[in-house]
Amino acid sequence: MKKQIFILLSLCFCTFEANSAEVNLQQIDTDSRIMQPASNSIMFRRNAEQYQQLSDEERAEIERQREINRQQMEEYERQKAEYERQQAIIAEQQRAMEEEARRRAEALKPITLYENKLKIYALVNGEIITSNDMQSRINAFILTTGIPYNNQTKAMITEKVLQAAIDEKLKLQEAKKNKVSVSRAELNKAVREFEQANGMQAGQLKQELEANKVSMNVWTTQIEADIAWKKLISQKGYSNIRISESEIKRAMSDVQKDMKTQKIMLLEIVINKKDAKEISKLSETLRQDPRFELYAMQFSQSPSAVNGGRLGWITKGKLPKLLEQKAFALKEGAVSDPIAYGNDYYIYKLEKIFNPATDAQKLPTKKEVQTYLENKKLEELAAKYMKDLRSKALIEKKV
Repeated sequence: MKKQIFILLSLCFCTFEANSAEVNLQQIDTDSRIMQPASNSIMFRRNAEQYQQLSDEERAEIERQREINRQQMEEYERQKAEYERQQAIIAEQQRAMEEEARRRAEALKPITLYENKLKIYALVNGEIITSNDMQSRINAFILTTGIPYNNQTKAMITEKVLQAAIDEKLKLQEAKKNKVSVSRAELNKAVREFEQANGMQAGQLKQELEANKVSMNVWTTQIEADIAWKKLISQKGYSNIRISESEIKRAMSDVQKDMKTQKIMLLEIVINKKDAKEISKLSETLRQDPRFELYAMQFSQSPSAVNGGRLGWITKGKLPKLLEQKAFALKEGAVSDPIAYGNDYYIYKLEKIFNPATDAQKLPTKKEVQTYLENKKLEELAAKYMKDLRSKALIEKKV
């Protein structure tokens, strides 16, 4: 009898004696069939007879092992289904990533305008901006920013690049008028510094630009305009800004008051309604692409664009009521829908919420406040200078 019990129990335990966490489905099936007393097989019938001779305790032990087998098989099926579900999710995510990479690579390809046929985009005091210029500038924009050129961004990129090309013409024209020049040595130095900052060997920039359909001449013209403008601003005395003690004290006092008030760290993109045909698509893009500051620098028409759209800490009462309601309703990291206000559309990103009861923030030093005020005033003066040049210039946009 003990031998019979041992045989029957060994059939029940054999599935688990190697590793109780592993389930042998074939063995479980075999065990289940051995336990069936209605089998016509002589061997199975003999086992059924042996089973009938067992005591209640022995039968209970076999039933307990049978229940364990059943639970183990159910767990196996559950784990198998969960594994297959996870694999399906991973496969779908992989397909989505590959499709996104393909779309992004397609969007970042260099463009060709008008099949390389020459077309005039604009006249700036009689100087021409051609489609060849624009093609190089748009490709340079795509290359340096990584912002894709697609249906969502095409109009804004084109407008941004065209305005930048117009401003370059105005800067160089004003520099020439004031006898400000940029030497070849200065241009070469700036190009080499750019290469070094981006881990390139000498001469590699030219190769990279050519591979992306960007004219080296257009690239160096952009650098020349920036250097000439800085020299011009300095020549006009704008760099000799003086900030009074009273201005510094007032700013320090404002900062101290702000430290006791709940506020939000806010970024903005502001686009005039006449230029905002794709504004809703821009909001959608910004929810997928975390580089809000980069988009603000390129597309925003607000003075805050030079700082990546960063407005800093904003307390209630600092914004118009409608804009304040929309901004303070956002959660951390959220990007708003376009908000129509006046002649513009606003898109906000709430970066962080400051609660004076729980958050600590270091007060800026007097020197930091002074530097901030100097930079702010310099930006305002330079922006006013450029605004005056635009208003006096004869600008004709042809496309």
